[in-house]
Amino acid sequence: MKKLTQEEADAIKVLPHGKKTWLRTTLLSMRVGEIILIEPKEWTWKNQPLSTYCRRLEKLSKVRFDCREAIDGSGWVVRRVG
Repeated sequence: MKKLTQEEADAIKVLPHGKKTWLRTTLLSMRVGEIILIEPKEWTWKNQPLSTYCRRLEKLSKVRFDCREAIDGSGWVVRRVG
């Protein structure tokens, strides 16, 4: 067992209980104001757009996201707003 400082604990990526996907972990571990770019090769769900996934995650976790598609097709820009 090892005691951690707050900075060390914040640096460790953790998986939420239940469904454990890399995207869900990344989105839930974002701080308010952080922005990420999700490339098309990383989002392969054909029947559900990324914005719908973000909306569903918002309802489950009470976290707010601003999810927009890049005009040049380079992916989606996701920003945590609350």
